[in-house]
Amino acid sequence: EVAARVLEARYVALGVLAPDGQTLEAFITTGITDDERAAIGPLPTGKGLLGAMLTEGRPLRLEDLAHDPRSVGFPPNHPPMKSFLGVPLRVRDEAFGNLYLTEKAGGADFDDEDANVVRALATAAGVAIENARLYESVRRRERWLQASSEVTTALLSGTDTEDVLQLVAARSKELASADLAAI
Repeated sequence: EVAARVLEARYVALGVLAPDGQTLEAFITTGITDDERAAIGPLPTGKGLLGAMLTEGRPLRLEDLAHDPRSVGFPPNHPPMKSFLGVPLRVRDEAFGNLYLTEKAGGADFDDEDANVVRALATAAGVAIENARLYESVRRRERWLQASSEVTTALLSGTDTEDVLQLVAARSKELASADLAAI
């Protein structure tokens, strides 16, 4: 939303890479309604021009999306888009996704100054994603340590073996977000 407002872009999307670095985990948009988004169908999977941005990892500015040979077109019900500015979300040497802007106000093309502003916004978004993942990793470790402590306490207190095994299965199922755990 900040990128759309500051750079006067009609549409902005933030493609977040999954931790595997190969697929999109999220595709967050502004400029289209929920109904328009639903009519477009499935979110992008990182093919075509968006896929090229993910693999090349460098900024890309186009006057017309349709004239780029990497473009695979738009799905049905997708709003028309012409001008394009895409910038990778990178922190240090790690890629976190891309920030995409299209349709600058007044039909103008995105310029070097726009690209510099978007790089700064992309860096901030990359740092936010990295911090969120680090926080989640720490929380996951805390939950595993707590479960391990629970099991250790049960073992040392002389709890029945069957009950300890039930506890191990229950905590493992919970922590792994699994449907089933069996020992």
